[in-house]
Amino acid sequence: MPKTEAVLSNNEKHNWQEFCQSHSMSEAEMLRMMIHKVAPEAANACQTKQCRTNKITIRLSTENVQKLDALVQAEGYLSQTSWVTSAVMANLIREPVLTKDEMSELRDSNRQLAAIGRNLNQIARVLNIEFRYSDKITREMIEMLETRINKHTDKVYQLLCQNQRRWGINNE
Repeated sequence: MPKTEAVLSNNEKHNWQEFCQSHSMSEAEMLRMMIHKVAPEAANACQTKQCRTNKITIRLSTENVQKLDALVQAEGYLSQTSWVTSAVMANLIREPVLTKDEMSELRDSNRQLAAIGRNLNQIARVLNIEFRYSDKITREMIEMLETRINKHTDKVYQLLCQNQRRWGINNE
């Protein structure tokens, strides 16, 4: 069974042992219970997502490693392993695999969409409830929202196209 170790001072170790004994538990049982309480997603990680337990080693020429390093940096990956894993997954599942930066852009995009939605709700409220103030909604305001929506959809489209080109995924 896998094992986790921690280096403790003599005082910490003594206090930990006393704490566990006072609760009639072994040190391992107490630690396991604490992990389940503090981080249940970590305790049940293999049950909630597919665990990556298999390792594959590849050998590349120096030239190809240099090309890989250039791609890793250019595309915003943190390591060669993460890039290679993404490349393999994109080819296995034939769906885009996003970098952390791309995920961040999509989160930002969702925030922008939420803001646009709030603006539209305010406009609808004015138009539907307060007819006498409907003249406050100008054509320019609606065109501004349309421009923001178009910019947003273009940004997301470009991000996904860039990702599909990276991994050679065709729009099917």
